[in-house]
Amino acid sequence: MIGGAELAASRRQDPNQRLSGNTLCSPLGHPLRVRILEVVNERPMSPVLFVNEGLAPGFKNKNHALSQVSYHFRVLEQAGCIELTEINQRRGASEHVYRGRSRVLFTDEEFERMTVEERDQLTRTSIQGLMARTESAMATGTFDARTDRHLSWVAMELDERGWKELVTALAGCYGELDRIRQDAQDRLAGSGDEVIPVTAALLGFESPPRPLAF
Repeated sequence: MIGGAELAASRRQDPNQRLSGNTLCSPLGHPLRVRILEVVNERPMSPVLFVNEGLAPGFKNKNHALSQVSYHFRVLEQAGCIELTEINQRRGASEHVYRGRSRVLFTDEEFERMTVEERDQLTRTSIQGLMARTESAMATGTFDARTDRHLSWVAMELDERGWKELVTALAGCYGELDRIRQDAQDRLAGSGDEVIPVTAALLGFESPPRPLAF
């Protein structure tokens, strides 16, 4: 689902407003938060479980790791990247379980019922989840491990008809990606072949106007 004209119009009022202060990816300014967000968008996770599964190496001891990991979980929660889903009592202590807030697919009706603020938050959490996966792949070397990996983007100037054609093309491409994903899952279920973790992304959005030449 691509953002609607109402959202684009609201941002057009002041194209410089969102360029000041923190950017939407500022919460990912620490590599541990990148890793946390990547994991939590896959499955619910608590700081304790994150540490116990060995996902936070390099700390001098477990208590130090838990202290730092809990802090970064809180930063992500305050930024709206993750949300608390449950609190479990474990031996007199509280275990806070979080999940990621990135949800990619919404129906047209769901998206149209959202307020501008809700759409904005959806965009932020989705982009943050994508950036976490991208940053993790670059940091570990898997991003460029395959010579046939794909990375491309293009700036365009379109009319309203061109915009509609772009939206239709992206929707069709997403449908094909989903078919590929489902077919691969079906084959993997019975083959025992190696699972290749993959991230695929599609973006199409109205950009701010070009700065006026002086």
